[in-house]
Amino acid sequence: MSKSRQHDTARISRPSGEHPDSAVVLTRRTFLHKAAIYGAGAAACGLFPSLSTIDMAFAQGGPSFKFAWISDTHLYPKEVNSRFVEKTVRAVKEVQAMNPPADFLIFGGDLAQLGDPVELRLGAGLLNELKIRKVFIPGEHDWYLDMGATWNKMFGASPWTFDHKGVRFIGLDTVSHAEDFWTSRKMNAKERMGHMATLDGTLGGAWAAVGPAGLKWLSSALSGWAKDKPVVVFSHNPLYEYYPPWNFWVRDWLPVQEILAPFANVTNIHGHTHQVLYNEIGKMRSIGMLATSWPWPYAPEGVPILTRPMVRADPGDHFDGVGWSGLDMNARGRVDNEYKMWRKDVFAEAAVDSGAGDNGNQVLSPRVADRI
Repeated sequence: MSKSRQHDTARISRPSGEHPDSAVVLTRRTFLHKAAIYGAGAAACGLFPSLSTIDMAFAQGGPSFKFAWISDTHLYPKEVNSRFVEKTVRAVKEVQAMNPPADFLIFGGDLAQLGDPVELRLGAGLLNELKIRKVFIPGEHDWYLDMGATWNKMFGASPWTFDHKGVRFIGLDTVSHAEDFWTSRKMNAKERMGHMATLDGTLGGAWAAVGPAGLKWLSSALSGWAKDKPVVVFSHNPLYEYYPPWNFWVRDWLPVQEILAPFANVTNIHGHTHQVLYNEIGKMRSIGMLATSWPWPYAPEGVPILTRPMVRADPGDHFDGVGWSGLDMNARGRVDNEYKMWRKDVFAEAAVDSGAGDNGNQVLSPRVADRI
């Protein structure tokens, strides 16, 4: 990373005096949970923004409601892989059992593994068991077999926006912007999809972006919204620079942040990273969501400062370390995000337990901005 880019990252990530609203609720349950994990020194170290439960301040007043997130199911046809189907079914049943029920479900992309219409129809059928409103954003695995044609026909095109009980919700397309590497190589659709389905694939390059048209649309979508009213932005990729080699970012995240910066209360909820993540840039909080399919390892560098490694998943239990999220906006105007992770132990206590690298002993390196 160049020096100028490092300073851009630091300038945007840690602007002077800019932080999310300080009116964060720390419940007794959250305190006890974190105290058990971090010990008595946790408060002094600034580690209290919750990982299993993240409390976010929103505009005061308004009715309470819940919504749910499922993403990264990566479905194959049933005869190829039934495990991912089983986990999607479990997530759907648990969302269906929410009491009170969720007002809506957001599906955060990568419904399919290889973009096959068979996979997408399978996913649509599983999600149709939920009789609540459903909104969708695509993942790269849904897109590059037919360049989103089946996805848009089945689930609608992105970006989109709607207002719900005093909150503006925005769904972005961050996946359709790969430069054409396939035409000159005379690749067929399946070959193109195969390259885009690889986490560290090189031919796709820095495909994750909002794009010029998306940036213009985002600015327009927020133009009439009061600066102190809550905004929730759904994206498949994180809207900050986490780990570009795996497209754990959007390449135009700086202009995205410039558009969002005037708003006092922004939350980005994203998929793609398959792991528990929390990050702050200015007044915006970002929350990385669990996959139902499998947990990804943590990037070797670029890890947000508040992140703690998860214990490695149990290879004998395919439900371990994955799940979904339930989000609750209460009558006081605060949203509580609760990871529904299907396991007992959430945090690693020893280096050998860490999921930070293939050898289990890798030390996580923070983002450049956090080291400056």
